[in-house]
Amino acid sequence: MNIDLSHGGKLLVVDLDLTVLCGDDYDGRWLSERSERAFDAARKAGNVVMVATARPPLTAFDLVHRIGASACAYHNGGVVDLDCVHSSVQEVADNSNVGNPNILRFGVSVARCVEICKSLLEQMPDLRMGIEYDDTRYMNFDLHEVWPNQQYTRTDFSDLREGMADKIMMFPTDLQKERLKSLLPKDMSLLISEDVLWLLMNPKATKLNAMREACRHFDISMNDTIAFGDDLIDIDMLQHAGCGVAVANAKPEVKAIVNELCPSNNDDGVAQWVEAHL
Repeated sequence: MNIDLSHGGKLLVVDLDLTVLCGDDYDGRWLSERSERAFDAARKAGNVVMVATARPPLTAFDLVHRIGASACAYHNGGVVDLDCVHSSVQEVADNSNVGNPNILRFGVSVARCVEICKSLLEQMPDLRMGIEYDDTRYMNFDLHEVWPNQQYTRTDFSDLREGMADKIMMFPTDLQKERLKSLLPKDMSLLISEDVLWLLMNPKATKLNAMREACRHFDISMNDTIAFGDDLIDIDMLQHAGCGVAVANAKPEVKAIVNELCPSNNDDGVAQWVEAHL
């Protein structure tokens, strides 16, 4: 596709893990200086940069600001910040803060999440799972088994206060996956990230919905969006963007539906693509 970023007016929507960030280990991934320069050049040319990530504000906020993003979809679109420049991490992370019209929330009540968790555990007592809200992960197992350096709070789901949650997190074993699918509630959407993390979320909490909200906010046509991703969770966003771009390390299903490919995350592929179109 013949895309010219030098004239501005485009919305660039970028996934973080295994797309923009370098490194394969979750806790050790980093944003390269080359990527920072490329996004800075894109912004100066008059384009809008948006991040769309599964990460919560706790681990994504600093990266979003280093990228210089004007908007960010945290929790895969569970929280959409349309004014990153002026928002604080506390303001974005606190689901009880509903006074800012530029922060959109598509969550699920903690009471409903607790109900779902207890129901699933009655059927599958060994299921590793938790609820994330207010930038805290409440887990029924040692999360360090999966993410050694991530903070969490241990719970049996009987001690959680009322509020609005971002998502239910599950880490099923290969032997649990088929049965778990048959038990999932119909009022929630299932998203699978990196073949390890299963998420149950509000059906409106998607990267695609977040991209549409950003287009409305910044008055940019969906035809003028460029989305970058690697995982199955990115497919809807990539398919509906004006141009979908997959990194070379993306899953085969993702590569099959995009308009263009760029080098891998560890080769700064997104930065290379941006540089070539400025």
